[in-house]
Amino acid sequence: MSTSSTDEVPLFRPEALAAKGAQRFGSVLIHQPWGYSLAAILAGVLVLLVVAFAFFGTYTRKATINGLLMPERGMLRLTAPGPGILSDVRVVEGRSVEAGEALFILSGERLSAAGGTQKLISQQLSQRLLLLERNRSLADERLAVQLRMLDSRLATIASELSQFSEELRLLERRGELANAHLGRQQELVDAGFISVAQLQQAEAELLTLQGQQQSIQRARASLQRERTELMAQRQDVELHHRSEMSEIDNGIALIRQEQAESDARAELVSVAPFAGTLTGLSVQPGQQVAAGALLASLIPQGATLIAHLYAAPRQAGFIEPGQPVLMRYAAYPYQKFGMARGRVVDVAKSPYAAQELPAHIVSAIQGVGAPSELFYRVTVALDSPSMDVYGNAQLLQAGMLLEADVVQDKRRLYEWALEPLYSVTGKMQE
Repeated sequence: MSTSSTDEVPLFRPEALAAKGAQRFGSVLIHQPWGYSLAAILAGVLVLLVVAFAFFGTYTRKATINGLLMPERGMLRLTAPGPGILSDVRVVEGRSVEAGEALFILSGERLSAAGGTQKLISQQLSQRLLLLERNRSLADERLAVQLRMLDSRLATIASELSQFSEELRLLERRGELANAHLGRQQELVDAGFISVAQLQQAEAELLTLQGQQQSIQRARASLQRERTELMAQRQDVELHHRSEMSEIDNGIALIRQEQAESDARAELVSVAPFAGTLTGLSVQPGQQVAAGALLASLIPQGATLIAHLYAAPRQAGFIEPGQPVLMRYAAYPYQKFGMARGRVVDVAKSPYAAQELPAHIVSAIQGVGAPSELFYRVTVALDSPSMDVYGNAQLLQAGMLLEADVVQDKRRLYEWALEPLYSVTGKMQE
């Protein structure tokens, strides 16, 4: 065989190649049910909805707190000033009263076998007061008599001293004349015109005048001493009278004080400290009341209602002024009348113990925590002082209980989910 003929011979036979190219079972066909496609579409839509909800959906963190409505300037609880029987009620529910107006009259009279004890005490005090007043009048009369006697004697002494002064003046003048006469007599004796006996007679007259003058001076000195003693005695009498009157006045003042206290115990009057509207009247005439018993409440005139919420320490950390508040009044079920809105205006800087709060406030917030827990007072301004009740605006009343949701924070859902990551990132940046 030649070389050219060898190269032209194929490796495989044509029959083998033809058999290999022919498909014995045909092409592979993969069949997928229509339910799989629908499930895939629904799963995709669900994923998109979850992503959209996580992005557009929001969650609001709220603090639910109990509280009550109060006037902006507070509400005064009128209590009985002491134990007794309510003898007169001079006001009615909802009436406007003026400052200083008498509202309630309480009788503190106690009855015994001898009669009313306060009446007997008042009679005895009146008798003691009358006795002291009589002693005062007697002391004044006694002083007047003593002063009149002393003044009369002092006037007599003054008259006698005046007479003595006049006599002394005359004796001094006579003494001067006698002394001059004695001098002339001495000259005449020296000249030999008269005898020595006449000179001695002139000397005797001068000595007599001098003796009279000394006697009058002694009498005047005695009267002056007596006058000094009488004036001192007069001062002592006045001083003793002032001391006696001071004791009597002190006794009268004490008795009048006891009378005032007795009258106060016999009749206690409760007055309005300021102008306002009386509400919560809970007593009636003839009722026995204890000291401190609630009689009524007084709302200041023109007061604006606010809400006082009492938050536990675990709730007060994120409450700030300006946060919106949603309120549900116990008197108006929110399922029917909706919720009222307000805004936080103040948060107390220091907490209140339950023992420091009035009993009605403690009972209003008792659902928040244990009675021994501390509470922070949150003041909320109301958007409206009324509620829409069946198309009519119903004014809210002080003391209404409420439950409030303080809106503290509002975020998208993905932000809440990523909050731990934000916290870690913030700490790393710090």
